[in-house]
Amino acid sequence: MKIKVKFMLGLTIILIIFSLLLNILIRQVLMSNMESGIKTSLEEIMKSTREYVKYRLAINASYSDIDGFKHDASYIAKYVVLNNECKCELLDMKGNLIYSEENRPSQEITSDNIKKAEKGQAVIDLKYRGNDAHGILAFPMYINSNYTGIIVLDKSYSNSYIAYKKTIQFITLGEFLLLLFILILTYFITSKITKPITVLTKAVKQVGQGNYNVLLNVKGKDEIGILSKEFINMKDKISEQIQTIKLEKEKVEKLEKGRRNFFNNVTHELKTPLTAISGYAEMMLEGIVEDEEFRKRANERIFLESERLHKLVLELINVAKGISSLEEEKKTIDMHKLLNEICDDMNIKARKYYMTINRKIEAGYIFGQTDRIRQVIINIIDNAIKYSVSGEFIFVKAYISEGKYNIEVENKAEPIPDEIFKNIFDPFVKREGGNEEQSRGLGLYICSEIIKEHGGVINIENGKIIKTKIKIPYFGNNLATNR
Repeated sequence: MKIKVKFMLGLTIILIIFSLLLNILIRQVLMSNMESGIKTSLEEIMKSTREYVKYRLAINASYSDIDGFKHDASYIAKYVVLNNECKCELLDMKGNLIYSEENRPSQEITSDNIKKAEKGQAVIDLKYRGNDAHGILAFPMYINSNYTGIIVLDKSYSNSYIAYKKTIQFITLGEFLLLLFILILTYFITSKITKPITVLTKAVKQVGQGNYNVLLNVKGKDEIGILSKEFINMKDKISEQIQTIKLEKEKVEKLEKGRRNFFNNVTHELKTPLTAISGYAEMMLEGIVEDEEFRKRANERIFLESERLHKLVLELINVAKGISSLEEEKKTIDMHKLLNEICDDMNIKARKYYMTINRKIEAGYIFGQTDRIRQVIINIIDNAIKYSVSGEFIFVKAYISEGKYNIEVENKAEPIPDEIFKNIFDPFVKREGGNEEQSRGLGLYICSEIIKEHGGVINIENGKIIKTKIKIPYFGNNLATNR
């Protein structure tokens, strides 16, 4: 339940209770005043009646006080009725009726009242019937200190009672209208007071949902205004902290991605020098190499590949320690030399499966990272060896066309299944079969990423002849200065 509703409900209950209590109090005060006025009026009538009776009996001295009271009862009653607009009865000292306009005892007077009057007490009793109020007065009559009888008066005070009821109705209506006005006024005041709280609540919810650009325009120097300003400060600080956390998270993710890429790359790069070293060493141990120039070149290749392997191992150790490896500097690459070196090295592996690498390589240069490009070419030729039919040729062709240095590797093999071919450059996509156990399926994905980094494209043509095509921007403008 909202604060405004709670406040309005509580205030309404309090005002209703207060109005009821006030109305009851006013009713009691007005009733008391009305009854006091009636009693005063009856007391005045009692005084004037006693004076008249004394005067009447004084001028008629032929009877005793008691006999004169009985004899002049009709005159006394008529005088009282005419002068006070009331009903009148006269009783003797024992309470027996002497005179009444209706010749019967009044129904309003009770025996208790008569007994009290017999004992010398004046009794006033008020009776209410509908919109009428009756004042009944019973008092003893004394003449010369002698108890002569009882006079009973019944006077209607309907005008006073109706005026009292109208006054109560008017006051009740006034209280209702005042209560309604107070509630309406309170509603608008509470709405104005609680509006900033509602705005602040909505802002808190939006911030809780991650929206830190929410605008909050709450003016004022009261507690709500101070709270709003502090909330804005808190929101801005939280937003700054979250931005800092996001930046740190991006750094961590970038670092982690770099480490993963490094490990994925290095596992492929480690295979290349090991393959070359193993191939040349095996040929020399078996005594196949008789040409001294080839032996010298083999020793040189074993040394160079060992150095490259050593460098990779050192980088791997640095990454494992949390030290970022330095990215290889880009430079002009002699593709004719690089491709021939790779073909010579991979030819050793191809011979194990009775294959031969035929090459047709044009001179040309590109600008990039030598080891990364070497990794791509080795991976492509290695895949050709893995999946080619034994005893077949693998063709490597390189040429310049339309400002691009084009490399094509072609081999005869079983067609790549469609479900693998359509995702061939995605990570962890493997092709079953081949001449060796499969890797994790990252080779072509890494190749694709490296070629993209060098501004080139790579694609594969599927069929009984598998052809891998690579296009990298040709770096012919700096050819003369980089030879």
